[in-house]
Amino acid sequence: MDISRFFYRLFLVDSENLPTTFIGSAFPVTPDGGLLTCRHVVDLSIPSGHAIAVYDPVISRFSRISRCPVLSVNPEVDIAYLPNAFEHPKTEFFPILSPSQLKIGEDVYTFGYFSIGGGPENVEQGYFSGRIVNFFRHEYEVDQASLMLPFPVLEGMSGSPVLTYHNGPKLAGIAIGNRSSRILAHEIFEFKDGQTEFKETINRIIEFGVAYHPAAIIQFLSRTGVKGFIVSDQKVEVQALE
Repeated sequence: MDISRFFYRLFLVDSENLPTTFIGSAFPVTPDGGLLTCRHVVDLSIPSGHAIAVYDPVISRFSRISRCPVLSVNPEVDIAYLPNAFEHPKTEFFPILSPSQLKIGEDVYTFGYFSIGGGPENVEQGYFSGRIVNFFRHEYEVDQASLMLPFPVLEGMSGSPVLTYHNGPKLAGIAIGNRSSRILAHEIFEFKDGQTEFKETINRIIEFGVAYHPAAIIQFLSRTGVKGFIVSDQKVEVQALE
């Protein structure tokens, strides 16, 4: 897979098209250059003269996104679609895995960009993988159907694709944030005359990444009128995807 054609960084740029803030990640989900990301990444207050832009490695510069993001009427749905985000023809995109094919324990992975603090000069990249831990909110709230990842979603990775391999790479989710859980690390007891006089408990916080399930992605795209996305469990021929 050609990483430069499937994984993108979003920035705020100033009037001279220079980046001021790294805001998150995005990826293509339709064959006309449409990108999927998180609502909280792009639904923000933009200073005068600034704009959201995607860094396009094909032309080695920032492409300002002129059209408004497509959002759900439900403000709790943290997905956004950026139509025709590029200044040139683009045919690469991720086909979406048929929701019924995704199982707990499935191997998933992502490649994402992150920056602690949001500075455009400190953006790093990384590969993360593991097995789906759990599904939740999928039985009664399809637009909120989610899955738990075995790795955290670092700052800036919101909007990254969660992928699996099923007759070729398929989209299995979109990373949106984290869930924290507390586990017991140590307990210290002191006894005096057979009675507990002192007890100290030390807990450790662990974080699991959270992503929307394919069912939620499909419902969002369908309800917002997005065209051209593909849902399949079969091999889909997409340029540069293998």
